[in-house]
Amino acid sequence: MAFKTLNFMTLFTYSSFMLCLSGSKLATAQSNNDATNGLETIQIRGFHDSAVKSLHDKRNSHSIIDTISAQDIGKFPDKNVAEALQRVTGISLSRIQGEGERVGVRGTTPEQNRTYLNGQSIASADWWISSQPNRGFNYTLLPADLVASLEVYKTPQADHDEGSLGGAVNIKTMRPLQTPNKHFVINSQLQYNDLSGEFDPQFASFYNWKNKSEQSGLLLTFTRNDRLLRRDGLESWGWHEQHFQKNDDLSLSPSDNMADINHIWTPGGGGSALFQQRRVLTTATFAFEHQMNFDWNIQLNGLYSVLDANNSNQNFLWQPSSVFARGGRVYNADIIDNTLAFARYSTVTDESKPHSTAMEAIWRESQIDTSSMQLIVSQQADLWQNTYQIGFTHGGGGSKQDYTSQFSANTAYTVDTRQRKNIIAEYATSPLDAQQWQLTEARNDSQDSTDQELYLQGDFERAIDHSIISSVKFGVKYRDHQRDFIRLRSINGSYDALTEQLGWTLADFPATIPTDFLAGIGDQHTLKKYSYADIDSLAKQFNTLEFEQQEEKASRFDIQERTTAGYVKLNLSGDSYSANLGLRAVNTQQDAAAYQRIASPIELPDSYQWQTHQKNYTDLLPSVNLNININDDIVTRFSVARVMSRPQYNHLMPSTNYNVTQAQGQGGNPNLDPYRANQFDASLEWYFADAGLLSAALFNKDVESFVEFKRSIEEHENIAMTIDRPINGSGGTIRGLELGYQQELFYGFGVIANYTFVDGERSKRNASSINAIPGTSKHTINLTSYYENELISSRLAYNYRTEFATGVGETMMDNFGQLDGNLTIKLTTQFDIIFDAINLTNETTYTYERNQYAPTGIYKNGRRFYLGIRYSH
Repeated sequence: MAFKTLNFMTLFTYSSFMLCLSGSKLATAQSNNDATNGLETIQIRGFHDSAVKSLHDKRNSHSIIDTISAQDIGKFPDKNVAEALQRVTGISLSRIQGEGERVGVRGTTPEQNRTYLNGQSIASADWWISSQPNRGFNYTLLPADLVASLEVYKTPQADHDEGSLGGAVNIKTMRPLQTPNKHFVINSQLQYNDLSGEFDPQFASFYNWKNKSEQSGLLLTFTRNDRLLRRDGLESWGWHEQHFQKNDDLSLSPSDNMADINHIWTPGGGGSALFQQRRVLTTATFAFEHQMNFDWNIQLNGLYSVLDANNSNQNFLWQPSSVFARGGRVYNADIIDNTLAFARYSTVTDESKPHSTAMEAIWRESQIDTSSMQLIVSQQADLWQNTYQIGFTHGGGGSKQDYTSQFSANTAYTVDTRQRKNIIAEYATSPLDAQQWQLTEARNDSQDSTDQELYLQGDFERAIDHSIISSVKFGVKYRDHQRDFIRLRSINGSYDALTEQLGWTLADFPATIPTDFLAGIGDQHTLKKYSYADIDSLAKQFNTLEFEQQEEKASRFDIQERTTAGYVKLNLSGDSYSANLGLRAVNTQQDAAAYQRIASPIELPDSYQWQTHQKNYTDLLPSVNLNININDDIVTRFSVARVMSRPQYNHLMPSTNYNVTQAQGQGGNPNLDPYRANQFDASLEWYFADAGLLSAALFNKDVESFVEFKRSIEEHENIAMTIDRPINGSGGTIRGLELGYQQELFYGFGVIANYTFVDGERSKRNASSINAIPGTSKHTINLTSYYENELISSRLAYNYRTEFATGVGETMMDNFGQLDGNLTIKLTTQFDIIFDAINLTNETTYTYERNQYAPTGIYKNGRRFYLGIRYSH
């Protein structure tokens, strides 16, 4: 199958290249005026014309922005909104299981930027049991089919919501009165993943209706995307500095006192993991619009999207933490770059838990959703243009059932990370001898979170007959945002409580691991075959067990942020320039509540106490944007602004969790201040053709303080303990250069290319701090070629970014590039055949922590192919 897939990929690439060498005239953009509301509508018919529309929006913007427009209703250029955004200069994409999930702007992390749906916040959540609540939007909840255009605002204006350190993304959907009457679209496709080996259906539909007078309209959309994904990987986790004592037999034992070898970077665990997930995304939207008369317009927009994300993960583990905790030792240690790159771990002597490592099988029932309702009332009153908005967004979900089984043995094993992008683990007890691996742990956990916001907004703009000032605008906005999180852990499934009595082994649940598991990862010594469990059979047996669950109070929190903002903004214009300058003032009232650890043991109900911490702060955010038309084709822009972004929710918890025996732990800090920065931007844009642009932009952000973790001695239960707690640490600078070029080179063939350079640097506070700004890739490149005529449309797009810090510990994501393609054949004026290919070169993602001898993830997600038909009437 791999050979056939490769030939198919080669044929697709060759065909797309040949199509670029022949052709005829492009379809042109059509426009018509809506007599009712006087607004111009541009109907996009092809990739070239969507590029023209995007440049038109960029050219006429009042600040530095980039846009992406749909080629037609329900025909966005990428399958995923986040993956479409990666084509924009300055955008960095975070992928999960091979799919774009979150985006950062100009060297910042996703949680430091905001995403809006039609100008307002949209809630989101995460399904993974170990996910920390994130301020960044989860784009897997939003299908690309319903998007009309994307706007990436890189410089703020006073009437923009605060909260973005790098930039803000606005997702715009279609408006009924600007869409043709009775326009109907059906898009049906099959997706094939060459790793999972299955075909999955994709469906999207759109319908727009307007009454005879075209004063009222209703636009409905429905999408349902089914996808079975698989990810093969080698992984490790829990890297930490460990002290060791030398023994007489030349072995090493972990030691906190009288250590002979100190500060060795040591793994906590890892394994060969096969992850599978069935994702079913169902989304429905409606948009109602009514033009009462020339003065009043009413819009009501609604969205509901739910992602069913049931999944399983089987990982044959090596667990040094388990060996160290039960009296085991390390032999034949090879320490390279202060990292334990090779070791033979011994068996353990703890008779109460006589096992050193395990095969872990996990399966989860997961679901997340998001919804929003937005009412917009626009009023034209003489020289005033007023807008009133009220809305609500809600997101939530998680894993309502998270089952874990561990089948263990007391075996010696070796772990070797000396080869780049490989982890070699060998066991004295064969991983294929299923009878030797006994069930030692069974769990049924769960987690749930809620993210919701209610907002009220009023904006008022008055045109002014003045030689310089064209209008003045002011407004107010109130938001009430709540985020909570709860996790339940089972407490009776350990070896000495439940599983020893069951006597189950891996041999009781036999299944065959895929023969192509880890193909293209590691070498012949990598663990690619082991005793694999039948999840369905395991699940049936687990349903007979009675689990006792207890709230994990250390991770529980409830945070409420009430913000009141007001702004004033002057719009200036002249024969060759336009500008806006304004001031936004925002007050934040923060109530952070969580359980505070006050006693031991943690199992007792009175070991924690619920407490709430209040914080109030105000930010003044001035901004100036100046646009100068050097001539009809060249525009230069300058911007100066102050911006802010609030800290992560889990960092704001007023709680402390610790281990009494080890006298160490971690806590939150509700007194954290936001990220604040002063930024300067300048750009030069040359629009030399309708689809031609040559641009350059410079940006500089002086960040006052990044969140760091400070280790200090605190007293808890009359014991001096080492506690890690987030603080406002040293600041830094994010600066960069963006270059863009796009042009139709000859009849029907065009290119779009951009390059982003980002240089992030932090002021080191102490010798142990990390001088890397999370999310910052030094180099990012996007290359897109397209060809169109009356019959076909094709596109090849390549994205590449260099390594960057993920923001999780000291983890770095290695360089990554991905090639995608599209071919559309027009059968008739109404029917199109569509073929899409994602990750044509079948790339591997690779992360490591601190250095290359500490790999944390080496993953393959496979190629995806889509074949379908689109009907438009």
